[in-house]
Amino acid sequence: MPSRFPTALLLFSALQSFAATFTIPGPSQPKANQVVEVADASLDRSLSYVIATQTSAGVNLLPAQWDSKKEKLCFILPYQDIGKAFTGFATIGKPKTALAVQALRGKETIEVSEVGETTRTIFKYQDAETLPAGVKELYRRGGFIHPIYTPDQTLVSDSFAADHLHHHGIWMAWSHTSFQGRKPDFWNVQENTGRVAALGVDRVWSGPVEGGFTSKLRSLDTGMQPAVPVLDEAWTVRCYAGGANARANVFDVETTQKNIAADPLELTKHIYGGLGFRGRGDWDAKAKLRFLTSEGATDRKKGDGQRARWFYFGGPADGKTVGVAILCHPDNLNAPQATRFNPTMPFVAYTPAHDGNTAIAPGASFTQKFRFVVFTGEPDPLLLESYWQGFATPASVTVK
Repeated sequence: MPSRFPTALLLFSALQSFAATFTIPGPSQPKANQVVEVADASLDRSLSYVIATQTSAGVNLLPAQWDSKKEKLCFILPYQDIGKAFTGFATIGKPKTALAVQALRGKETIEVSEVGETTRTIFKYQDAETLPAGVKELYRRGGFIHPIYTPDQTLVSDSFAADHLHHHGIWMAWSHTSFQGRKPDFWNVQENTGRVAALGVDRVWSGPVEGGFTSKLRSLDTGMQPAVPVLDEAWTVRCYAGGANARANVFDVETTQKNIAADPLELTKHIYGGLGFRGRGDWDAKAKLRFLTSEGATDRKKGDGQRARWFYFGGPADGKTVGVAILCHPDNLNAPQATRFNPTMPFVAYTPAHDGNTAIAPGASFTQKFRFVVFTGEPDPLLLESYWQGFATPASVTVK
């Protein structure tokens, strides 16, 4: 059978001349949703590009987007199977279908949506500190992600949960700590020994490949008055375009924390503290919730406290199964981190302090990265592993 490649070249030529050719070798494990970043001096930073690829159905155009400094061209490789090399051609142009991840700054929130033929909300980030009516002032909180939706717009998260008012969709806080002879708890704010303050959003962007924002937070030791600033924290949140038939909403949360105090902060051994996720409000103790870890655990009790590259947590909603997979990057503190699957509440977490203490020295900083895959349907362990591979092992790109 004659090769279709010459036909592809003709079709590519009809679009524009190639600016560069990108090659990615076939992986040893399947990879899903690879974020490919290419630095190539030959590409004109003032122009827009697409990545043209040959498929069995013909030529496919992948959207491409410059980073904020216009140093790297970014695109998403949806799936790459074992041993299957990828070749793409950067060419001037735009995708046939207009699509963008749009991050809009509102009065109190950042709303992130995918905008195309239709618009669907992916999540909202609570920028301004907020407090429901009738709730004690010490529970006031901002700097978290909620509500969070599947591609078919089914809610998966909760905030200010009635049984734990300090739980908020996706949030970050340390629980058991030691600092200057005190034990500030930045997680359990009802103890009134610590809190995390939201300091606002710095930058918001949108684009055909990804949209997102950066924000600032600060962990305060409230056991002293005035409160003592301990950690400064910067979030970078990126949400990736999935298209009209997206099987999942995929986004990254990267946090960098720096000890800005004159003394070390010790994260003392505990079963939670770090990243938390609170599931739907109707996922009570009677709900049939689903759990799955990268190590194969499906039992809630057996999966709790297990070191895992990723885990899935979901349950029923409107007659279907919805949930979220949380992927822990291998560069994270004490990775793979330990899980926390609460025995009765719809609350799960990753913690690096499960097996022992960790100290953060004055002036020291560290970064943690998590990817969230939010979807409707049954969890597929092989597919979720491919998402982790795509997240944890960046593509090695050859440019010609």
